[in-house]
Amino acid sequence: MEIWPWHADGVKTLIIGAGMAGLTLAARLCQQGRDPVIIERSTSIEGGYALGLYPVGSCVLHGLGTYEQLVEQSLAIERYELANSSGRVLQSFDMSVLTAALGPLLMVSRSDLVRLLESSCAGADVRRGVTVSSLNQEAERVEVRFDDGTVEHFDLVVACDGIDSSTRELVFGPASQYHSGWTLWTWWVGPEQFESTVAREWWGAGCIFGAYPAPGQVMCAAGGPTSALAGSDARASLQRHLVNLIDHIPAVGAAIGDLRDAYSWAMRDVRSDRWVDRRVVLCGDAAVGFMPTAGIGASNAMRAAAGLADELSRADAASVPLALELYEKRCRKIIERNQTDSRRLARVMFVRPPLLAWGRDQLAGLYPAKRALREIIDSAHQPF
Repeated sequence: MEIWPWHADGVKTLIIGAGMAGLTLAARLCQQGRDPVIIERSTSIEGGYALGLYPVGSCVLHGLGTYEQLVEQSLAIERYELANSSGRVLQSFDMSVLTAALGPLLMVSRSDLVRLLESSCAGADVRRGVTVSSLNQEAERVEVRFDDGTVEHFDLVVACDGIDSSTRELVFGPASQYHSGWTLWTWWVGPEQFESTVAREWWGAGCIFGAYPAPGQVMCAAGGPTSALAGSDARASLQRHLVNLIDHIPAVGAAIGDLRDAYSWAMRDVRSDRWVDRRVVLCGDAAVGFMPTAGIGASNAMRAAAGLADELSRADAASVPLALELYEKRCRKIIERNQTDSRRLARVMFVRPPLLAWGRDQLAGLYPAKRALREIIDSAHQPF
């Protein structure tokens, strides 16, 4: 017979996924003295890509007492520059447009941010290399069977397992998706190839390239229609597809030539119709998964997790379903609006016909910087 463990706070919580949302939530729960169980499919936190953290997300670390550590491990972007495929600058603006209102846009490697968040989860039971096989919601708890055959019961299960969340599929069914038909490859190069503190993007007809500095290195991102980048050799595919850009921008050609280990992103997003099913709830990309076009996904995941933790701070085991309902009402509208903005930007970036790309470039040069960041700035001023 299973003995149900007693907890002082009356809430036993399972967090599925040790990414931005999962670890932020775990850290805030540990702060409340409610140490959760966290499981993560991956056994390693190394590798990955760079994340841009807007103040709407990084502000969460003030509450954890780790914001200064984030600043030390990240790099503040001072300028953004957009050029066309021939290298002509279309837009260049000082990021003080953002920082004067809210604070810096910080670039940090995902692995460094994971380590920083995990350092705030000292009381949590972190289990790597573990997945969920089944979930069964009973009257007042959730029975969880893990892939090693063990079974545990929880008062609350939070799915933070990403855009391809298996928990979402298991409990909520298929989510609506937006597919751009493009693929993006990201990889790291040395810091000497591009100017530090300046984020640069080049948009062409059917191709994009970006260079985003982080401490001691630069993350490169290059992409185009998935059909044009078919094949297992990412470097060869990109050299072939971005040949016009490479001919005009030597640094781009050098960066693609240095490509070794690359991470592939299908440029799509996900929006779940429901976030809550009794004692199971979605958070982060599992609820609303972002394309990286606006760079706001990680910030929203952290902010949503902090919002969920705040609602749970006023709940016991019996009132968990109410806390989850309030969390969804609190967060959903703003996050979905940010996702809609990211989709709109994707439609502008991912243009194939040369004539349309030319028209886009003409308009890009006239677009005020403050307007480009307006939605991000506005969302920071809304209660969450």
